[in-house]
Amino acid sequence: MNRFSSVIAAFLTIFLLPLAAYAGEKTVTLDVENATCALCGPTVKKSLSRVEGVKSVQFVDAKAGSNAVATVTFDDTVADVSKLIAATTNAGYPARLQN
Repeated sequence: MNRFSSVIAAFLTIFLLPLAAYAGEKTVTLDVENATCALCGPTVKKSLSRVEGVKSVQFVDAKAGSNAVATVTFDDTVADVSKLIAATTNAGYPARLQN
């Protein structure tokens, strides 16, 4: 029985461990206000990138009649949406979760 338990443990480790790497990854899209200048995008990206747990940030400049958009991928066991919004707001660009 002990050998059987070892085989099961090895099987679970080999096949389930890679899934744990993706368990906490989340992607959200934020509407970012006041980001209308050439330096706004890099500033917003930098502020979001400094949040612990953020893996990537994509930024699309504001178009006429709409806000800029930031798409952020992060580890949700470390960061959350409120930390992302706080980062952009503290940089002068209030944000909200896009519907």
